[in-house]
Amino acid sequence: MPPALTFHAKLENAPRVSAWVAVRDDQDLIALHTAIQEAFGWEDDHEPTRTADVSLASLPLAVGSRIAYVFDFGDEWRVRLTLRATEEDDGGDYPRVVRRLGEVPPQHPDDD
Repeated sequence: MPPALTFHAKLENAPRVSAWVAVRDDQDLIALHTAIQEAFGWEDDHEPTRTADVSLASLPLAVGSRIAYVFDFGDEWRVRLTLRATEEDDGGDYPRVVRRLGEVPPQHPDDD
Protein backbone atom coordinates (compact mmCIF):
# COMPACT_ATOMS: atom_id res chain seq x y z
CA MET A 1 0.00 0.00 0.00
CA PRO A 2 1.21 3.53 -0.70
CA PRO A 3 2.15 5.63 2.33
CA ALA A 4 -0.18 8.20 3.84
CA LEU A 5 0.95 11.81 4.06
CA THR A 6 -0.26 14.02 6.90
CA PHE A 7 -0.18 17.76 6.27
CA HIS A 8 -0.65 20.58 8.75
CA ALA A 9 -2.83 23.17 7.00
CA LYS A 10 -2.43 26.62 8.59
CA LEU A 11 -4.98 29.20 7.53
CA GLU A 12 -2.82 32.30 7.08
CA ASN A 13 -5.85 34.68 7.04
CA ALA A 14 -6.93 33.44 10.49
CA PRO A 15 -3.82 32.76 12.61
CA ARG A 16 -5.49 30.55 15.22
CA VAL A 17 -7.13 28.25 12.66
CA SER A 18 -5.51 25.11 11.32
CA ALA A 19 -6.18 21.49 10.48
CA TRP A 20 -4.32 18.26 9.84
CA VAL A 21 -5.32 16.36 6.71
CA ALA A 22 -4.16 13.00 5.38
CA VAL A 23 -3.91 11.76 1.80
CA ARG A 24 -2.18 8.77 0.25
CA ASP A 25 0.85 9.58 -1.86
CA ASP A 26 -0.74 7.82 -4.86
CA GLN A 27 -3.56 10.40 -4.76
CA ASP A 28 -3.32 13.74 -6.51
CA LEU A 29 -3.46 17.39 -5.59
CA ILE A 30 -7.22 17.28 -6.18
CA ALA A 31 -7.51 14.88 -3.21
CA LEU A 32 -5.46 17.28 -1.09
CA HIS A 33 -7.68 20.15 -2.27
CA THR A 34 -10.77 18.11 -1.26
CA ALA A 35 -9.36 17.44 2.23
CA ILE A 36 -8.56 21.13 2.75
CA GLN A 37 -12.07 22.12 1.67
CA GLU A 38 -13.57 19.65 4.12
CA ALA A 39 -11.28 20.81 6.93
CA PHE A 40 -12.28 24.44 6.55
CA GLY A 41 -15.89 23.90 5.49
CA TRP A 42 -15.44 25.51 2.09
CA GLU A 43 -17.64 24.91 -0.93
CA ASP A 44 -16.01 24.50 -4.31
CA ASP A 45 -18.66 26.57 -6.03
CA HIS A 46 -16.54 28.26 -8.70
CA GLU A 47 -13.05 26.80 -8.86
CA PRO A 48 -12.01 24.45 -11.64
CA THR A 49 -9.24 22.02 -10.69
CA ARG A 50 -7.38 22.47 -14.02
CA THR A 51 -3.85 21.19 -13.39
CA ALA A 52 -4.33 19.66 -9.94
CA ASP A 53 -4.36 16.07 -11.23
CA VAL A 54 -0.66 15.76 -10.38
CA SER A 55 0.19 12.77 -8.19
CA LEU A 56 1.60 13.62 -4.76
CA ALA A 57 4.16 10.83 -5.26
CA SER A 58 5.58 12.78 -8.22
CA LEU A 59 6.40 15.78 -6.02
CA PRO A 60 9.73 16.03 -4.14
CA LEU A 61 8.11 15.88 -0.69
CA ALA A 62 9.79 15.06 2.60
CA VAL A 63 8.74 15.70 6.17
CA GLY A 64 9.00 19.47 6.63
CA SER A 65 8.25 20.29 2.97
CA ARG A 66 5.89 23.22 2.47
CA ILE A 67 3.29 23.94 -0.17
CA ALA A 68 1.53 27.29 -0.64
CA TYR A 69 -2.18 26.91 -1.42
CA VAL A 70 -4.67 29.63 -2.35
CA PHE A 71 -8.39 28.90 -2.35
CA ASP A 72 -11.04 31.15 -3.87
CA PHE A 73 -9.07 33.80 -5.67
CA GLY A 74 -11.89 36.31 -4.98
CA ASP A 75 -11.73 35.99 -1.18
CA GLU A 76 -8.15 34.69 -1.37
CA TRP A 77 -7.86 32.21 1.46
CA ARG A 78 -4.17 31.40 1.91
CA VAL A 79 -3.13 28.08 3.43
CA ARG A 80 0.41 27.05 4.31
CA LEU A 81 0.72 23.27 4.06
CA THR A 82 3.56 21.54 5.86
CA LEU A 83 4.15 17.81 5.50
CA ARG A 84 4.28 16.58 9.11
CA ALA A 85 4.38 12.80 8.71
CA THR A 86 4.66 9.96 6.26
CA GLU A 87 3.06 6.85 7.70
CA GLU A 88 1.75 3.48 6.63
CA ASP A 89 -1.75 3.54 5.12
CA ASP A 90 -4.07 2.33 7.89
CA GLY A 91 -6.68 1.06 5.43
CA GLY A 92 -9.08 3.91 6.20
CA ASP A 93 -10.62 6.36 3.75
CA TYR A 94 -8.39 8.99 2.18
CA PRO A 95 -8.38 11.91 1.85
CA ARG A 96 -9.55 12.76 5.35
CA VAL A 97 -9.44 15.41 8.03
CA VAL A 98 -7.45 14.20 11.03
CA ARG A 99 -7.92 17.18 13.36
CA ARG A 100 -9.15 20.80 13.40
CA LEU A 101 -8.12 23.68 15.61
CA GLY A 102 -9.92 27.01 15.96
CA GLU A 103 -13.10 28.46 14.51
CA VAL A 104 -13.04 28.86 10.75
CA PRO A 105 -14.35 32.21 9.48
CA PRO A 106 -17.08 32.20 6.80
CA GLN A 107 -15.84 31.34 3.32
CA HIS A 108 -17.30 34.54 1.86
CA PRO A 109 -16.81 37.21 4.57
CA ASP A 110 -18.64 39.90 2.57
CA ASP A 111 -21.83 37.84 2.64
CA ASP A 112 -22.25 38.33 6.40
